[in-house]
Amino acid sequence: MGNIISLDAAGRHFAMSNGLTSVLIDVLGLSGTRLAKTDTEKRMIVWLLEKDQSAAGGGTVGFDICEMPWNDRGFDDMKRFWLCVIEAAKRRTGWELLDYPPNEALLFPCLDRFHELISMAEPDIIDHGAVESWLCDTREDPDDPILCGYPQCPKHHVFLTVFGCHLCNGQS
Repeated sequence: MGNIISLDAAGRHFAMSNGLTSVLIDVLGLSGTRLAKTDTEKRMIVWLLEKDQSAAGGGTVGFDICEMPWNDRGFDDMKRFWLCVIEAAKRRTGWELLDYPPNEALLFPCLDRFHELISMAEPDIIDHGAVESWLCDTREDPDDPILCGYPQCPKHHVFLTVFGCHLCNGQS
C-alpha cells in the first residue's frame, strides 16, 4: 500500500510508499514551518502535517492538490510559498533535526513532482467543500493548534497538529 498525491484537474499524480510519504511530509513540514509567516501559510503547513499515518493509518494520507486549504484571495502568493517550501526542503532546511538521513535518490524526485503539481495548479481547482470541512473540524476543537497560535514541537520545531508532532509520531 502507498499514497498518491495528484492534481486531478491536470490528470497528473505520483505515488509513494508509506515510508517515503512520511519522509516527504517530514521535510516539507520542517522547511514550511521555518518559512511560514502568515496564518494562511501556517494553516497550509498544519494541514499537510495532519497527513499523519501514525494517526490515520498507512496508505490513507494521499490527497489531491485541490483539497489543500487554498483561498481565492492570495492563491498566487500561496503557490509561491509552496514552491519556496519545496526548494527549501531540497536544500535540506531543518534536516539536522531528523533522526534519520532521508534517501535523497527517492525523495528528491517526489519533491520535484510535488513542485510540478503545485506549479500547474490554478485558482479554479480549489475544492471549497474540502477546505470548509477541514476548517469546520478545526472550529469544533478548542484545543486545535490552529486556534492556539500554531504551537511548535520543542524537539523538532514543526507546527503541532491535532495528532501532536508529525516527526515525534513517526519515531514511535
